Amino acid sequence: MARRCAIIAADVLTALGAGTDAVWAEMLRGACGLRPMRRFPHGRYMTDFAAEVEATSATDDNRAWTMAVETGRRMLGRLGPRAGHTEPATGRAGLVLATTKAEIGQLERLASGAEAGKRHNPGVLARDLAAELGLGGPVMSVSNACASGLIAIVQAAQLLRRGDAKAMAVIGVDALADFTLAGFSALNALSKGGPCRPYDAERDGLSLGEGAGALFLVAEPQPGDDVLGEVIGWGITNDACHITAPSRTGHGLQAAIERALAAAGLAPRDIHYINGHGTATVYNDAMEAKAVHRVFGPEMPPLTSMKGYFGHTLGAAGAIEAALSLVSLRERVVPGCLGLRTLGVDVPIRVPIEPLSLPRLSNVLSFKCGFGGVNAAVVLAREGGARNAEHRSQDVMRDA
Repeated sequence: MARRCAIIAADVLTALGAGTDAVWAEMLRGACGLRPMRRFPHGRYMTDFAAEVEATSATDDNRAWTMAVETGRRMLGRLGPRAGHTEPATGRAGLVLATTKAEIGQLERLASGAEAGKRHNPGVLARDLAAELGLGGPVMSVSNACASGLIAIVQAAQLLRRGDAKAMAVIGVDALADFTLAGFSALNALSKGGPCRPYDAERDGLSLGEGAGALFLVAEPQPGDDVLGEVIGWGITNDACHITAPSRTGHGLQAAIERALAAAGLAPRDIHYINGHGTATVYNDAMEAKAVHRVFGPEMPPLTSMKGYFGHTLGAAGAIEAALSLVSLRERVVPGCLGLRTLGVDVPIRVPIEPLSLPRLSNVLSFKCGFGGVNAAVVLAREGGARNAEHRSQDVMRDA
């Protein structure tokens, strides 16, 4: 029988605050963390709006590091009897770090000729973060564009299923920086009119955010563990279409979703909520709608994007949104899609504007798509949810 991949602790840091419950409460009341920027000059980029984290002691030179450490410590502090380095201890746990830019402030300093540290390298950041948090198991980093957070969860789950680790932490982090804001401005990808509007008829681009998400996965939960949910299936593909633009057909994302469902042993009807990517760019949202509609058909479950609440957090998005999807499972509530007014995609999809209560909510599909054509999908289930004992994890890493 395949080993389980149970999540027993989670935490987030976003522009809406720190902690999954605190951020969830802000989401349910419709709060938006996308505001006029304070750390960056107005008029320099396509937009003056972004989701900046204020609840942190970070500076621009150590922002990713500080957010990751703070979020990781809060997450580990939720472990109860597992904390304190007892078997299977955090000291034996490994770490998978997800990030697109790591400590980008240090790289900007190096580019200007100033002295800086080496945490702009994701591998160095992962190594130092594991040491800081007392994680003595396997350490790796994932930098695979905006799918990084979900791919990090998959990497951790694979280590657990193979028996290479008994416990794994996953931390996703990315910080706002001039490099990112200027880069997305050059791509003409940012929303010019203010906060982004996922899946809306008048969407005109994404809104950037920063933050961190952390999850703690174990192969075998122990008595007293608070099992928030389980990772029961995943699929990763690459549509090999364009370095920045998504495939217009959505076939790569469709394949990732279908592989995740097959690996979980679920039919499309078994998914009760879809945590989409929903960047609010014209082509991404249209591509998502096509892929989802082909898999789920007219009876599809509700799909929402969380980007309207705290922006697109890039490599951290998968970890942050997975952690909040676990709250959705617990509360049996789907968050509304903030920013949506009039649905504006080519095929019919079900996107609620207001929070939606679903008493039968047991399985969540989360997917993220990134530059280079990468697509990642992960199925999260309530404890003891349906899963395929002969999990075909070896089959889901192939190209679409």
